[in-house]
Amino acid sequence: MEAAAFDFAIIGATPLALLLAGFLAERHKRSVCLVAEFHDDYRLPRGFDLSLAPLTRPETWALLAASEPETTKLVTRVAGKAAFSRLDPMVVAESPAGADSLSHARHMALGFGHEVEAIAAGAGLPEGATANRFRDAVLLHRGAMARGFVPWLESLGVRRVRSGEFQAEFTVLADDEAVLSHDNGLIKAVAATGIVTAPAAKLAAPFMTFLDRGLSLHQLDNQGVIAVARGEVKEASGQVGAALPQGARLAGRAAFPLAAAIDGAPLLGLSRPGVFTIAGFGATGAFLAAPLARYLAGAASDAEAAWIEARSPLADRSLIVDVVA
Repeated sequence: MEAAAFDFAIIGATPLALLLAGFLAERHKRSVCLVAEFHDDYRLPRGFDLSLAPLTRPETWALLAASEPETTKLVTRVAGKAAFSRLDPMVVAESPAGADSLSHARHMALGFGHEVEAIAAGAGLPEGATANRFRDAVLLHRGAMARGFVPWLESLGVRRVRSGEFQAEFTVLADDEAVLSHDNGLIKAVAATGIVTAPAAKLAAPFMTFLDRGLSLHQLDNQGVIAVARGEVKEASGQVGAALPQGARLAGRAAFPLAAAIDGAPLLGLSRPGVFTIAGFGATGAFLAAPLARYLAGAASDAEAAWIEARSPLADRSLIVDVVA
């Protein structure tokens, strides 16, 4: 039996994958299949999807400022308000280099109209740390998004398929597992650990990123904490434990690899003929889905195309290294 043919095969179960499939199918009228298994309701978290990060490139801030409302509007329409929340994340720097990056990101955010609050020393922070609170970010909830998006995508004609059951003009690798399974010499695996705690004392902010530790924490409504940290289990557990309130109890943890370009910069583009790879964008990747879909459909603006092509494997990638959290 001949495999079904599509314009795009999106491989991945992340919000980025769901959003790309939706924008391509609904807005750009492309035939799309989705290769994905959804485990968010019973697997420990492997990442976060947040509309703000301590980025230092003004062109990325500009793109996010334009695309975040598109993302939030679609998520609201398809999956409802249970699929996201608005919160004020805090970014913490504990080294001179981290403080410099945070200062630059603060100036970028202010320049693009975001409110940023400097946090006084102490205030529940590590000794000598510098921290800023960024106002009004959008955090996507993966499980709720999947429950809303999967039936909606099916109503648009997006088919769920398995590997080997399709042919596509372009295959888009839209999560770390997919990227790492298609070895192309451009990507390395980075050890990471996901941790969940029992309800704990209140953190200094509902979402915290520790730049120098490669660590992000999200405190849930029930006061439990979800953490994702770079590093093997022992190292990452120590970093998480040092950032949590005293007495926090472990409820679960798991190790997994993240995908990163060998040179450390975000990677976006054809990694081999017909295969479009997305890697290294940290928490903000889902909020770039709308311009990425336009680019894949041949409808991107000049500014969007320039931003994407600057991050391709063939570009001078020394020009686009950024802080990614």
